[in-house]
Amino acid sequence: MRKAKKYGRVLGMFFFISILALSMIPTRASRPEGPASIRGLNLVTNDQKTGHPKLQSELSRLVDIYAVQGDERAQDYAEVKKIQRRGDSVRVVTAFNPLPSRISGDRLLSIVENRIAVLGGKVETSYRNEVQHYIPMTSLLALADDPLVRYVRLPLKAVPLEVISEGVAKTGANLWSGLQPYHVSENPRICVLDIGFQGYQGLLGRELPPSVTAKSFRADGDITGGGEIHGAACAEIVYDMAPKAQMWLVNFETDIDQHNAVDYIVKQGIQVISYSVGWFNAGAGDGTGPIDADVDKAAADGILWASSAGNSALDHWNGTFNDPDGDGLLNFSGSDEFWQFHVPANQPLGVFLNWKDWGAWDGVNYKGSNQDYDLTLYVWNGTTWQFVDESTNVQNGTQWPTEEISGWYSTQPLFWAVTVNKVHATKNVVLELFAEGNDQTVKYNVMSSSLLIPADSPSAITAGASDWFDDVLHAYSSQGPTYDGRIKPDLTAPSGVSTVTYGPAVYHQAGFFGTSASAPHVAGACGLFRGDTPYSVSQVMTILRKRALDLGAVGPDNLYGYGRLNLK
Repeated sequence: MRKAKKYGRVLGMFFFISILALSMIPTRASRPEGPASIRGLNLVTNDQKTGHPKLQSELSRLVDIYAVQGDERAQDYAEVKKIQRRGDSVRVVTAFNPLPSRISGDRLLSIVENRIAVLGGKVETSYRNEVQHYIPMTSLLALADDPLVRYVRLPLKAVPLEVISEGVAKTGANLWSGLQPYHVSENPRICVLDIGFQGYQGLLGRELPPSVTAKSFRADGDITGGGEIHGAACAEIVYDMAPKAQMWLVNFETDIDQHNAVDYIVKQGIQVISYSVGWFNAGAGDGTGPIDADVDKAAADGILWASSAGNSALDHWNGTFNDPDGDGLLNFSGSDEFWQFHVPANQPLGVFLNWKDWGAWDGVNYKGSNQDYDLTLYVWNGTTWQFVDESTNVQNGTQWPTEEISGWYSTQPLFWAVTVNKVHATKNVVLELFAEGNDQTVKYNVMSSSLLIPADSPSAITAGASDWFDDVLHAYSSQGPTYDGRIKPDLTAPSGVSTVTYGPAVYHQAGFFGTSASAPHVAGACGLFRGDTPYSVSQVMTILRKRALDLGAVGPDNLYGYGRLNLK
């Protein structure tokens, strides 16, 4: 699975030049001794948390930088953090609170959109109680102060998981002749829902059907997703598996885009969705949340959703908050308060923290958390851990229990680490960390429950990655169980296979690797069933599980699921 986020700006090997300012960052007692400051912006520490409780911490910080240091520094910060700008406006998602039932949802949406417009904002799209829009930085605080506003955040971005197809013969799809007496030979309607489809036109009539329906839900309408080839490779595998398929190629950029895309897909009579992307910090890991709700919606309309498990088994940690020395910092093992990992040169990094205190999911929102933790990023400068950045979202009862740090990379390979600080908590919760961009060297790695969202959905048939050559589970393939105790993935499917887009398979060296390659194999297999049988979503999922080649421990498990996809 390929990780799509790219973060920007260069750090030196043993010293750091921030593009933001020339002020010194103060140390705090809970940070280790030694150099704890870099030349850069005065970042708000946990001891000085002053951000607006209804603004994501990166937005609060952006407002502060703009007010104190001006537009140029704010623009630099936005570039580092990949905050999208148009002039002095930034791209955000505003969630609003419901009003009394006498006011319809459409009327309420109109009221909110009008208030955004009055503040100088421009609406792009909306879904349910959330509006995606641009708004001047100078209006962010006024927007957050509006009593209708629940929270203002940056748009969520999905992570494309990596792909490849010797899998056709491996799974027996080439021998498929239908199931008698139900052989009806319809052309299955399959949608590849992905980030981008750069180059798909050149594959038509060869690696893809002669014609496809391509539609973008990005605000800019770019079906390539900025030059992303990932979706085209996934579509190749689907077509290899199900050569009679009618195909839709649908792309999106943000979570709001995806919700609208799924509404469209449901109206097209689609039978199968191939989904080789995943999300960090987008749900509780128990099958709930806005992304999982898209899967539920599709399943309710009779659509099989084949989802990648994720490629994060070697990039993950979870455990209960433990602070034996009482300094407010999580101890990962013994007295060690640093979760360490190594990042290659010029590789962008991202660290994602969530904790299992999301509150009840009502189909639209989580109730939220009043357990407040923060995340701090350090880099090893050859002598000590150097403070770099922190995420300080407020959690006081309605906000999601998430923190995220991104936007840094180095021209040299370096060791990085994060600490987790308890700001205010009345119970020791289960926390979860992902380190994107590392070379699978995280200290205190926990492979279990490393699924990305929506691989945890009970409505999805989730695919892990096993090698096409020998069925060995790829070590990075994310594992279950889900946080409500269910077995995932459901199946494994071939990875490391050949596509025109990514090139030929060379055993363990080249080809399309990752659970992104596995999911379209499963989607294609689902297409064969949907085109040749009258079986329902749940019946097809049951048949595929029963036909799977059992691998690993006898019976279903959280590594291979029910086994490798098998149609023979």
